[in-house]
Amino acid sequence: MAIIITQGVEYQQLLDDLRALIRHEMSLAKPSGQNDQQPAGDELLTIKQAAELLDVCVATVHEHKRRGLPYTKLGGRAYIKRSDVLAAGTQHQRSTKPARSKGG
Repeated sequence: MAIIITQGVEYQQLLDDLRALIRHEMSLAKPSGQNDQQPAGDELLTIKQAAELLDVCVATVHEHKRRGLPYTKLGGRAYIKRSDVLAAGTQHQRSTKPARSKGG
């Protein structure tokens, strides 16, 4: 591990040097012009986000998981791919009740 000696260096100079170092390291880690974003269908959603997307309660999403909706556990939390959520939403459409007749 490298030792950094800051004695005799002014605060502003230290900040400028750190900024330059961070810019350099970031340029090495992620080359500019490279699009590393996931396709929209592969975006991971939390259970709450999936419920909001489907306009259902969180318990319904957990029920879909229990019945076989694929999900990934990361750090003790469950995440579901957006494409899987949308596919589940089209398979299990809400049923609408017919309107009651007003006649007696």
